[in-house]
Amino acid sequence: MAFEIIALDMDGTLLDSRKRVLPSSVAAVERAAAAGKTVAICSGRCPVMVTKYRDELPGVRYAICCAGAMIYDMEHDRVVDETDLDPAFISHALDVAEEEGFFLLEVTSGTGIYMQADEISQAARCGVGVYEQLYHETSTVIADAHAFARRPDVPQSKLNFHFADVAARDRCRARLEGSGVVITNCERSSMEFSAPGIDKGVGLARLAALLGVPESSTISVGDAENDLAMLRSAGLGVAMGNALTCAVEAADVQVADNDHDGVAEAIERYLLA
Repeated sequence: MAFEIIALDMDGTLLDSRKRVLPSSVAAVERAAAAGKTVAICSGRCPVMVTKYRDELPGVRYAICCAGAMIYDMEHDRVVDETDLDPAFISHALDVAEEEGFFLLEVTSGTGIYMQADEISQAARCGVGVYEQLYHETSTVIADAHAFARRPDVPQSKLNFHFADVAARDRCRARLEGSGVVITNCERSSMEFSAPGIDKGVGLARLAALLGVPESSTISVGDAENDLAMLRSAGLGVAMGNALTCAVEAADVQVADNDHDGVAEAIERYLLA
């Protein structure tokens, strides 16, 4: 099978444990681009958090952002495709999460992310301390992110709730199951919400259709729960060496971990083979 597209998750995949792109990954992406292959990002991050790495990855044009809800053209800085959450669900989810003691909210709207300064300071307590600097660098800080998220005139492609403990997250998820939206656990005690039917697999399929490539000619590489759909739907699903068990089971093959050239291995062994 000749593959034409490889979609790379970011955190835990393209980025190492210190949130850096390894030199081996940069070199492999350059070789793939020179060979006429498409290397795309497929991340839960919004565009402003993805384009932070654009200069390191000049061979990457497209980013599937917000866990599949958006396709972003980094070359022309434009949104190609987007699916938003229902504002009524967002208000309901916030009511439930606030009752369960939730501490940190990420509001993704358009290409950016909106947060409260006092909540960003709770990042470590909520198990996402590794992102605190990224939040400071990329988010638009507003006085009341909760009120902003409740506004029906603010389109939101994805919503992230971060809790101080797993039990609170799980209670919230149990109360919101059956709402029709896609709910995915992430990080230590967090969860993300996407519109009904939206996941990274759908995002990859949409990008493949945009580029005129059959889905069977795609490769996906990931490590976590929100990667499962694309690992299962791509022509070849590749789990990182550091992947969760569920991701390994969903994938077809496994490569080295994100600190030991796993992405370069995936590109060399499967995309450029």
